[in-house]
Amino acid sequence: MTAAPSRLTFILIHGAWQGAWAWETIVPRLKAAGHDAIAVDLPGNGHNPMPPAEVDLARYAAHVVDIIDATPGPIVMVGHSMGGTAAAQACELRPERIALAIFLAAFLLPNGMSVLQFYDLHLEPWMRGAHARVTHDAAGLLSRIDPVSAVEVFYHKADRALAEAAARRLTPQPEGGRRSRLQLSADRFDTVPRVYIEAQSDRSVHLPLQRKMQEMSPCRAVYGLDSDHAPQLSDPDGLVALFMTAVAEHARSV
Repeated sequence: MTAAPSRLTFILIHGAWQGAWAWETIVPRLKAAGHDAIAVDLPGNGHNPMPPAEVDLARYAAHVVDIIDATPGPIVMVGHSMGGTAAAQACELRPERIALAIFLAAFLLPNGMSVLQFYDLHLEPWMRGAHARVTHDAAGLLSRIDPVSAVEVFYHKADRALAEAAARRLTPQPEGGRRSRLQLSADRFDTVPRVYIEAQSDRSVHLPLQRKMQEMSPCRAVYGLDSDHAPQLSDPDGLVALFMTAVAEHARSV
């Protein structure tokens, strides 16, 4: 493999009910390591005002592609949790720009599958993560998770005050993203090198679910953190160290 350029731009895609703020601990660390970083606000999620009825995975991916097209140089695409679907769909659309895709406790799903379909197929009764705790608005267009549940299923290994502060920042999100099916192809998405970072004490996307997705969409490497669902908060140094390792071992020149 040709060595990847020394300076990369990390495009960081947040998970459900979050926003670009979820990467506030990570962006400065990546810049200190000599890279650029852009944290994305997905359409309709928290700080991006698109009406919920207009939001689906195609909108997510188009938004990310606009950022890719405005960014010079090679990209490392990072998707956390639900953001893995937007990361994958953006890789499908711009594979030639992506040096590496990193899926962090993320939904790494095959062509034709949605997040909700994956849950229907593989969620077990003991798995009481975020999906088991969401509520919806009357129209069924928005979902949300309450702050107490969020601390328990996302942030249980973080400092308690930081966890509670993060939980209070979560906002309702459109359900269109979780309902949309991925549209991926072997000659585009599968040409992008991809790795998976497991959150091994995850109480939301439980570890057996993470490993089921790796079986369905094998990666070049799997790394692990003994973290909760959000190592951005509970172990940011460990997470960035794994990013650097993954780049050194698997990023390509584009």
